[in-house]
Amino acid sequence: MGFLKKLFGKSGPSAPAILDIEKDKVPVYPMIKDARWQGTAHAVHFPFVNIGGTPDLVIVFPQDAGESFQYITPKDLENEAVKANYEKWQENIDQYPFEFEKPERMNGRIIFAAGEDHASEKILSPAFLAAACKELNTDKIIISAPRRRHCMITSYHEDFLTLEYFFHRHFIAWRENEYNEVITEMVFVADATKVMNAVPLGFRINLYEKDGQFKLTYSTMDDLFDENDQINFQAIMEKNKVPVIF
Repeated sequence: MGFLKKLFGKSGPSAPAILDIEKDKVPVYPMIKDARWQGTAHAVHFPFVNIGGTPDLVIVFPQDAGESFQYITPKDLENEAVKANYEKWQENIDQYPFEFEKPERMNGRIIFAAGEDHASEKILSPAFLAAACKELNTDKIIISAPRRRHCMITSYHEDFLTLEYFFHRHFIAWRENEYNEVITEMVFVADATKVMNAVPLGFRINLYEKDGQFKLTYSTMDDLFDENDQINFQAIMEKNKVPVIF
């Protein structure tokens, strides 16, 4: 049990040991994990994003044990009461509270719904996706969830400058937030009902200073420019997208 406790602790510099909980009563939520997480083999999990024949991201099912998580295991589901509780996970994430923050920068065209344990997983709730689309007055959104408790959203149809800023902030969150567990460098594309695709972007954006001026630079092995010698983020996403399978 000690090994599992270390695996299943909440992310952070010094996650404490897990408390015993009533697994048939504590709410169960979905959680997006990198498939390489060591606990995957011990927890009930389903593929979420599969590139090249093996899962890259999976969905697991934690229960809050204070400062740590316990995860539903295959053996847990042999107990009918625990199984019935586990089967409420969709209802639980649908009801998990959220509030959009709409900073003035970029004219409010980028919104945030972050800060709580399951904020990233609200993307699995159709009601949340519909609310985000309504907030941005769009039929299609791009979601950044690079680390636990982080969720940033913009319209798929935004202009170059808005999307460049969005992706730059995505990479900052992916690289620099050492206290929240990494989820993925990919972004997600959704409509008002479901997440449709994950997108390995194929580039990164960095900020550097030269002669007192700050500039954004791209690092990539791909050709980012279209026939008009411009970067078309929508075309890049269409080229690189993969379907989610959960």
